[in-house]
Amino acid sequence: MATAHRIHHRDRRVLETIFHHPTPGNLAWSEALHLIERLGTAQQEPNGKLLLAIGEHRHVLHQPHAKELTREEVTELRKFLEAAGATPASVDVAEEEQAVESATLDMLLTVDHHEARLFAIEGTSAHARTLRPYDPHHFLHHLTHRQERELRGQREPEEPSYYAQIAAALAPARRIVVLGHGTGHSNAAAHLQELLRAKHPDIARRVVATKAVDLSAVTEPQLLASAAELLDASGESSA
Repeated sequence: MATAHRIHHRDRRVLETIFHHPTPGNLAWSEALHLIERLGTAQQEPNGKLLLAIGEHRHVLHQPHAKELTREEVTELRKFLEAAGATPASVDVAEEEQAVESATLDMLLTVDHHEARLFAIEGTSAHARTLRPYDPHHFLHHLTHRQERELRGQREPEEPSYYAQIAAALAPARRIVVLGHGTGHSNAAAHLQELLRAKHPDIARRVVATKAVDLSAVTEPQLLASAAELLDASGESSA
Protein backbone atom coordinates (compact mmCIF):
# COMPACT_ATOMS: atom_id res chain seq x y z
CA MET A 1 0.00 0.00 0.00
CA ALA A 2 1.46 3.40 -0.97
CA THR A 3 2.27 5.87 1.79
CA ALA A 4 0.01 8.93 1.80
CA HIS A 5 1.75 12.19 1.01
CA ARG A 6 1.31 14.99 3.57
CA ILE A 7 1.07 18.49 2.14
CA HIS A 8 -0.14 21.94 3.08
CA HIS A 9 -3.75 22.92 2.40
CA ARG A 10 -2.66 25.48 -0.23
CA ASP A 11 -0.70 22.80 -2.09
CA ARG A 12 -3.74 20.49 -1.94
CA ARG A 13 -5.71 23.12 -3.85
CA VAL A 14 -2.95 23.29 -6.49
CA LEU A 15 -2.99 19.50 -6.78
CA GLU A 16 -6.75 19.55 -7.27
CA THR A 17 -6.32 22.19 -9.99
CA ILE A 18 -3.81 19.99 -11.84
CA PHE A 19 -6.25 17.06 -11.79
CA HIS A 20 -9.26 19.18 -12.72
CA HIS A 21 -11.11 18.46 -15.96
CA PRO A 22 -11.06 20.25 -18.31
CA THR A 23 -7.34 20.84 -17.93
CA PRO A 24 -6.67 24.40 -16.70
CA GLY A 25 -4.59 26.79 -18.77
CA ASN A 26 -3.81 29.37 -16.09
CA LEU A 27 -1.97 27.46 -13.35
CA ALA A 28 0.94 29.47 -11.94
CA TRP A 29 4.29 27.74 -12.44
CA SER A 30 5.53 28.96 -9.04
CA GLU A 31 2.61 27.21 -7.32
CA ALA A 32 3.15 23.98 -9.24
CA LEU A 33 6.87 24.03 -8.42
CA HIS A 34 6.14 24.59 -4.74
CA LEU A 35 3.83 21.57 -4.77
CA ILE A 36 6.51 19.37 -6.35
CA GLU A 37 9.05 20.47 -3.75
CA ARG A 38 6.61 19.65 -0.95
CA LEU A 39 6.10 16.16 -2.39
CA GLY A 40 9.68 15.54 -3.50
CA THR A 41 12.44 17.49 -5.24
CA ALA A 42 13.01 19.56 -8.38
CA GLN A 43 16.67 19.67 -9.40
CA GLN A 44 17.89 21.89 -12.22
CA GLU A 45 20.06 20.04 -14.73
CA PRO A 46 23.01 21.65 -16.62
CA ASN A 47 20.94 21.64 -19.83
CA GLY A 48 18.29 23.83 -18.22
CA LYS A 49 15.76 21.03 -17.75
CA LEU A 50 14.32 20.07 -14.36
CA LEU A 51 14.64 16.60 -12.88
CA LEU A 52 11.51 15.98 -10.80
CA ALA A 53 11.59 13.22 -8.19
CA ILE A 54 8.86 11.88 -5.91
CA GLY A 55 9.94 8.72 -4.12
CA GLU A 56 11.36 6.38 -6.75
CA HIS A 57 9.61 8.15 -9.61
CA ARG A 58 11.60 10.48 -11.87
CA HIS A 59 10.55 12.82 -14.66
CA VAL A 60 12.51 15.29 -16.81
CA LEU A 61 10.59 18.49 -17.45
CA HIS A 62 11.39 21.22 -19.94
CA GLN A 63 11.49 24.19 -17.59
CA PRO A 64 8.57 26.55 -18.31
CA HIS A 65 9.48 30.12 -19.26
CA ALA A 66 6.07 31.70 -18.73
CA LYS A 67 4.42 32.57 -15.43
CA GLU A 68 1.57 30.16 -16.18
CA LEU A 69 1.70 26.58 -17.42
CA THR A 70 0.12 25.61 -20.72
CA ARG A 71 -2.52 22.88 -20.78
CA GLU A 72 0.05 20.52 -22.31
CA GLU A 73 2.48 21.22 -19.45
CA VAL A 74 -0.26 20.67 -16.85
CA THR A 75 -1.17 17.36 -18.51
CA GLU A 76 2.49 16.27 -18.46
CA LEU A 77 2.75 17.17 -14.78
CA ARG A 78 -0.52 15.35 -13.98
CA LYS A 79 0.76 12.12 -15.56
CA PHE A 80 3.95 12.28 -13.48
CA LEU A 81 2.05 12.95 -10.23
CA GLU A 82 -0.40 10.16 -10.95
CA ALA A 83 2.44 7.70 -11.63
CA ALA A 84 4.05 8.75 -8.33
CA GLY A 85 0.81 8.15 -6.45
CA ALA A 86 0.30 11.83 -5.63
CA THR A 87 -3.35 12.47 -6.43
CA PRO A 88 -6.03 14.47 -4.59
CA ALA A 89 -7.39 11.20 -3.22
CA SER A 90 -4.04 10.02 -1.86
CA VAL A 91 -2.75 13.06 0.03
CA ASP A 92 -3.23 14.15 3.64
CA VAL A 93 -3.40 17.82 4.61
CA ALA A 94 -0.90 18.72 7.36
CA GLU A 95 -1.96 22.30 8.07
CA GLU A 96 -0.72 22.46 11.66
CA GLU A 97 2.50 20.61 10.89
CA GLN A 98 3.32 23.03 8.06
CA ALA A 99 2.46 26.04 10.23
CA VAL A 100 4.94 24.90 12.87
CA GLU A 101 7.63 24.40 10.23
CA SER A 102 7.01 27.81 8.70
CA ALA A 103 7.04 29.52 12.09
CA THR A 104 10.49 28.26 13.04
CA LEU A 105 12.45 28.48 9.80
CA ASP A 106 14.68 31.41 8.89
CA MET A 107 16.27 31.74 5.46
CA LEU A 108 19.24 33.58 4.00
CA LEU A 109 19.10 34.29 0.28
CA THR A 110 22.12 35.46 -1.68
CA VAL A 111 21.20 36.39 -5.22
CA ASP A 112 22.58 37.87 -8.42
CA HIS A 113 21.49 37.41 -12.03
CA HIS A 114 23.54 34.24 -12.39
CA GLU A 115 22.85 32.29 -9.19
CA ALA A 116 20.71 32.20 -6.07
CA ARG A 117 21.79 30.39 -2.93
CA LEU A 118 19.25 29.65 -0.22
CA PHE A 119 20.30 28.73 3.28
CA ALA A 120 17.64 27.23 5.56
CA ILE A 121 18.83 28.22 9.02
CA GLU A 122 17.84 25.83 11.80
CA GLY A 123 19.51 26.56 15.11
CA THR A 124 23.26 26.63 14.55
CA SER A 125 23.15 24.71 11.24
CA ALA A 126 22.31 25.86 7.73
CA HIS A 127 21.34 23.77 4.70
CA ALA A 128 22.06 25.31 1.30
CA ARG A 129 20.61 24.83 -2.15
CA THR A 130 21.46 26.59 -5.41
CA LEU A 131 19.17 27.80 -8.19
CA ARG A 132 20.31 29.08 -11.58
CA PRO A 133 18.42 30.67 -14.46
CA TYR A 134 17.89 28.78 -17.67
CA ASP A 135 20.64 29.91 -20.06
CA PRO A 136 19.71 28.79 -23.60
CA HIS A 137 22.15 31.15 -25.34
CA HIS A 138 25.03 30.48 -22.92
CA PHE A 139 25.42 34.14 -22.03
CA LEU A 140 26.39 33.15 -18.48
CA HIS A 141 29.34 31.24 -19.92
CA HIS A 142 30.49 34.29 -21.88
CA LEU A 143 30.36 37.05 -19.30
CA THR A 144 32.41 39.51 -21.34
CA HIS A 145 29.89 39.30 -24.17
CA ARG A 146 27.01 39.69 -21.74
CA GLN A 147 28.59 42.71 -20.04
CA GLU A 148 29.20 44.36 -23.41
CA ARG A 149 25.54 43.92 -24.28
CA GLU A 150 24.52 45.48 -20.97
CA LEU A 151 26.79 48.46 -21.55
CA ARG A 152 25.05 49.03 -24.88
CA GLY A 153 21.68 48.96 -23.15
CA GLN A 154 20.83 45.52 -24.50
CA ARG A 155 20.54 43.70 -21.21
CA GLU A 156 19.09 40.20 -21.59
CA PRO A 157 15.51 40.14 -20.22
CA GLU A 158 15.01 38.73 -16.76
CA GLU A 159 14.22 35.01 -16.68
CA PRO A 160 10.73 34.75 -15.09
CA SER A 161 11.08 31.08 -14.15
CA TYR A 162 14.31 31.85 -12.24
CA TYR A 163 12.56 34.28 -9.92
CA ALA A 164 9.48 32.04 -9.69
CA GLN A 165 11.73 29.24 -8.42
CA ILE A 166 13.25 31.55 -5.82
CA ALA A 167 9.82 32.71 -4.63
CA ALA A 168 8.63 29.11 -4.30
CA ALA A 169 11.75 28.16 -2.33
CA LEU A 170 11.22 31.08 0.06
CA ALA A 171 7.59 30.17 0.77
CA PRO A 172 8.26 28.08 3.94
CA ALA A 173 10.34 30.79 5.64
CA ARG A 174 9.23 32.76 8.67
CA ARG A 175 11.95 35.40 8.30
CA ILE A 176 14.11 36.10 5.27
CA VAL A 177 17.40 37.96 4.89
CA VAL A 178 18.38 38.93 1.33
CA LEU A 179 21.99 39.71 0.40
CA GLY A 180 22.30 41.03 -3.14
CA HIS A 181 25.16 41.92 -5.46
CA GLY A 182 25.16 45.06 -7.60
CA THR A 183 23.17 48.27 -7.79
CA GLY A 184 20.47 49.74 -10.00
CA HIS A 185 19.27 47.56 -12.87
CA SER A 186 22.04 45.04 -12.16
CA ASN A 187 20.69 44.34 -8.68
CA ALA A 188 18.83 41.03 -8.87
CA ALA A 189 17.80 41.36 -5.22
CA ALA A 190 15.91 44.55 -6.01
CA HIS A 191 14.22 42.89 -8.98
CA LEU A 192 13.22 39.95 -6.80
CA GLN A 193 11.76 42.20 -4.12
CA GLU A 194 9.67 44.04 -6.70
CA LEU A 195 8.32 40.71 -7.91
CA LEU A 196 7.58 39.54 -4.38
CA ARG A 197 5.71 42.73 -3.53
CA ALA A 198 3.65 42.45 -6.72
CA LYS A 199 3.03 38.68 -6.89
CA HIS A 200 3.80 37.26 -3.43
CA PRO A 201 3.09 39.98 -0.82
CA ASP A 202 2.89 37.39 1.97
CA ILE A 203 6.51 36.39 1.27
CA ALA A 204 7.61 40.01 0.80
CA ARG A 205 6.38 40.84 4.30
CA ARG A 206 8.70 38.20 5.73
CA VAL A 207 11.83 39.82 4.29
CA VAL A 208 13.18 41.42 7.47
CA ALA A 209 16.49 42.72 6.09
CA THR A 210 18.32 43.35 2.83
CA LYS A 211 21.92 44.30 2.25
CA ALA A 212 24.21 44.87 -0.75
CA VAL A 213 27.45 42.88 -0.53
CA ASP A 214 30.21 41.77 -2.87
CA LEU A 215 29.18 38.13 -3.13
CA SER A 216 32.43 37.24 -4.90
CA ALA A 217 34.52 38.42 -1.96
CA VAL A 218 32.77 36.89 1.08
CA THR A 219 32.88 33.35 2.42
CA GLU A 220 29.88 31.24 3.39
CA PRO A 221 30.61 31.60 7.16
CA GLN A 222 30.77 35.38 6.68
CA LEU A 223 27.43 35.35 4.87
CA LEU A 224 25.81 33.34 7.64
CA ALA A 225 27.31 35.59 10.31
CA SER A 226 25.94 38.65 8.52
CA ALA A 227 22.51 36.99 8.30
CA ALA A 228 22.58 36.21 12.03
CA GLU A 229 23.37 39.86 12.84
CA LEU A 230 20.56 41.09 10.60
CA LEU A 231 18.11 38.62 12.09
CA ASP A 232 19.06 39.68 15.62
CA ALA A 233 18.63 43.32 14.61
CA SER A 234 15.14 42.57 13.30
CA GLY A 235 14.03 42.45 16.92
CA GLU A 236 12.54 38.95 16.96
CA SER A 237 14.22 35.89 18.34
CA SER A 238 14.34 32.83 16.11
CA ALA A 239 14.09 30.52 19.09
